[in-house]
Amino acid sequence: MTIGNKLFSISAILIIISLFSALTSLFFLFNVSAQTGSAFVLIDAATGIVLDAENKDMRLEEASTTKVMTALVALRKLDMDDIVVVGRDSVGIEGSSVYLKEGEKISVRTLLYGLMLRSGNDAAHALSVAASGSEEVFVDEMNAEAERLGLVNTHFCNPHGLHAEGHYTSAHDLALITREAFLEPEFVKIASSKSYRSEDPRESETRVFYNKNKLLSTFEGANGVKTGYTTLAGKCFVGAAKRGGMQLICVVLNRADMWQKAASLLEYGFENYEPRLVGRADLPLFEYDYRGEQIELRLAEDVVLPLKNGESGDICWDFVPLDDAPVGYRAGDAVGFVRFWQGKRLIFSAKTVTIKAINDKGAASLRGLAAEDISEWKDSTSISLPAASRREEAPIC
Repeated sequence: MTIGNKLFSISAILIIISLFSALTSLFFLFNVSAQTGSAFVLIDAATGIVLDAENKDMRLEEASTTKVMTALVALRKLDMDDIVVVGRDSVGIEGSSVYLKEGEKISVRTLLYGLMLRSGNDAAHALSVAASGSEEVFVDEMNAEAERLGLVNTHFCNPHGLHAEGHYTSAHDLALITREAFLEPEFVKIASSKSYRSEDPRESETRVFYNKNKLLSTFEGANGVKTGYTTLAGKCFVGAAKRGGMQLICVVLNRADMWQKAASLLEYGFENYEPRLVGRADLPLFEYDYRGEQIELRLAEDVVLPLKNGESGDICWDFVPLDDAPVGYRAGDAVGFVRFWQGKRLIFSAKTVTIKAINDKGAASLRGLAAEDISEWKDSTSISLPAASRREEAPIC
């Protein structure tokens, strides 16, 4: 190879290195993700019904929004007032931090606020060790919870969301994780807090955290949840808001306009949907033929569905009995579920229970019901606003 050719080769290599360096800098400067896809979803928290979505099942990295699951698992395993002694491995974790020190004492409460408000990766690690003995066991429990929730597009490799091969979720899965987390009052309290100051005298030092969630100050009714960003994942956000008795959850993955998109999704939900009572648990739903005897069934809980304005007139339902029905029922036992349809679209399933206690000899006495209530229930319907009809031949979904 001639000297000229060698110089040309060296120059070409230097140009390639410079281009790569420039692209990497642009990723950081403009928050551009190395992922090629983006996704969003909007759901009703009470029912899980999807109100709007794009690529909702696409597997993507979620960065620190991972910590929604971390907080959920930690909350269910730890006492908020427990004191944690920080271990060496929890100190100096890469990325955002609450700057834990080895040997310091800190409460689970402060760690959770540091996890959700400050997005402390070290807080995530400390919580995982406190809850399960090691980060590895804790991550297994995160994945077990995802499996319990029926999530098929989620797998965790760590509790903080830093890049790892095989660490991913989908917008829809993350929304369902958040929906589960909203069953925990302490989670909602933490996720909706604009700031936190630790006041436990047992802690080694006082800490103050400010929430990175801008919507808490700019969007009416906002009450959560979590931001996230890495170069590979891009800008990610789980948002939530409550208005007029309707709790909405949105997830935005790998969107440079995550704040605007999240706000527009939530506003769309509130402007176009309203919660409508379509089934009441305090009234009989219909009579069911149980081994030749007619027994009254009712919904286990009131059913309130998010329906588009003016589109509630075509709600109907059908009943599906349980395949493994026992020989006899006690009052309140589940006997099947009611499927609610809007036209040909299945929108929700609700558990149905028996009012009467049933045994081998037939109906036993009514339990838990006052005699005067029974007469008021006659000739009543539990489907209202407006009355939904029973569907005799529901389409196969």
